Amino acid sequence: MRKLPGILGPGGMRWALALASAALVATAAPAASAATAAHTAVHPVKLTHATRGTLHRAGTVNLRAIAAADAKRAKRAPTVSTPRHAAPLRKLPSATSAAHAARTSAPAVSGRAKGLTPITGQNVSGEHGFNGLTSSNNAAANPAIGDVTPPDQGLAVGPSPAGPAIVEFVNMSLNIYSASGKTLLGAIPAYQVFGLAPDAFLSDPRAYWDPQSHHWFLTMFTFGPNSVDNVQYIALSQTTNPFGAYTIYAISTNDPSATGCPCLGDFDQIGSDANGFYIATNEFSFATPAYNGAYIYAVSRLNLIKNAEGAGPVPAVFLYKVPLIDPFGSYHVSPASVPQGAAAPGTEYFVESNGNLPYDGSTFGSGLEVFNLNHTALLNSNAPPHFNATGLNTEPYSQPLNVPQKNGPNPLGSSVGEPVAALQTDFNAVQEVTYAGGLLYAELNTGFNFKSGFNSGVAWFVLHPSHPASLTSFSVKLVHNGYVLTNQDLLYPVIGVNAHGEGYLSMAVSGPGRFPSAAYVKFKGPHGTTGDVHIAANGANPLDDFSCYPETNSIGASPCRYGDYSMAQAFNGRIYQATEYVAPVPRDPSGNWGTRLWSAPVP
Repeated sequence: MRKLPGILGPGGMRWALALASAALVATAAPAASAATAAHTAVHPVKLTHATRGTLHRAGTVNLRAIAAADAKRAKRAPTVSTPRHAAPLRKLPSATSAAHAARTSAPAVSGRAKGLTPITGQNVSGEHGFNGLTSSNNAAANPAIGDVTPPDQGLAVGPSPAGPAIVEFVNMSLNIYSASGKTLLGAIPAYQVFGLAPDAFLSDPRAYWDPQSHHWFLTMFTFGPNSVDNVQYIALSQTTNPFGAYTIYAISTNDPSATGCPCLGDFDQIGSDANGFYIATNEFSFATPAYNGAYIYAVSRLNLIKNAEGAGPVPAVFLYKVPLIDPFGSYHVSPASVPQGAAAPGTEYFVESNGNLPYDGSTFGSGLEVFNLNHTALLNSNAPPHFNATGLNTEPYSQPLNVPQKNGPNPLGSSVGEPVAALQTDFNAVQEVTYAGGLLYAELNTGFNFKSGFNSGVAWFVLHPSHPASLTSFSVKLVHNGYVLTNQDLLYPVIGVNAHGEGYLSMAVSGPGRFPSAAYVKFKGPHGTTGDVHIAANGANPLDDFSCYPETNSIGASPCRYGDYSMAQAFNGRIYQATEYVAPVPRDPSGNWGTRLWSAPVP
């Protein structure tokens, strides 16, 4: 999601969530206990119906040709960012209850939380990192849009004719680097990636290297007041070369049969199994505050690749509306992907937290919902797989509060008389999900009591889904769960592991004594995290952009928009990681975010 200058963008539907002051007494526990079992288990829900949608082939682009043309234009006339463009603000519907009021008004528990993980400035042996795209070069590449925040980090890593290629995709630019950080492409604007107009409003970039076919996937969505504006785009490489030609596909997210449409598919996330490629979205009305639930788009990955290569027809796409599981609704359903070397199942899994506002009437959760699409080989014959849902109890977690950052130079804030602002944590939603060795790895942000206040930490989960006994049922067991809690604040976690579940949990870190920085901790398969939190790169200054101050955005007082995602991927014995931080590079007048990309050997 992004926020355009002046008004929050579509991600503001969740950005504007009331960040209630509920807290979780988070004493790190290795597995579920009797206390966590107090949460009412979710009864399995069956859904075997799907709506057949339309996937349009929208054209082709060549990334190398785009970069060459952009380089020539830059030499003739330097690009300067134009005035800010506004995007509409959307809020999630709010819910209130006596239970919600009681929980959010609970006093803080005094004393230091147990199980704190130390933070060290020493990196893992063999770690290497570099600075990626920044607010400044992003704005320069998109003069019709101008400044955008946050970057919404996307990342994909795989082989190329130039060696290992690291694709970084953010709001609203893409670049490709070598493993050492050398630029192999040059920043190109996202609108050119999808063959759109320079003023197209795009959001939520995703990048994926498919370890089975070695093809590259890039996705984003557009939004606007007209039905033709609300589209989910997929760019799929026609070969295994990330620099070359891509076929562009479009799926309308307008959903004219739903409440308040034209509608857009916000917070899109992607996944893949042995047969399919999947996009999960949150559907919002563009014109009203209506939220219509989570939707999943499923398409044959094999047939999509064949079509991109020119060897077959455009495949069917199937739309699933995720059922509401009482007492909470569907929101931010995260599909699983499979790392290099891992066996891909013929079932796709999705994981969702149950602590998101406003659906359960509180800011607490102590369980997860897990969904599957069963027998996905049906997609290869243009038939829909069966959709199923179940739930399980886990350790508790809560929505974190906004987090502080170290005081320092904030020229934009100082120009309007404002101090350094806090960073927004969004909410306790499951981010990326990985399927490796028969296990699901998932993570989310959680609040916890620390001294006399609250901090933001990480909760992680290792789940074992059963092989479905039938097309319409399955079960999931909790293998292990735990926390990463420090004396500072952790934001936007992601687990990046290899086929054996070994790798790192990556995140951003901030606090009263630290500028926004990049960090990671070792992750050892079903045993979870181990050792210290390592600082991959220290931030150079506080985040200071137009989202931080009431005078520079249209909704008044607001914490700084930050992150929304970190990303990680295993490739050739290393885990490649990326997150937002404040880099020691020249800033843009309206923002100073940067990105950090780094990799380390699998521990």
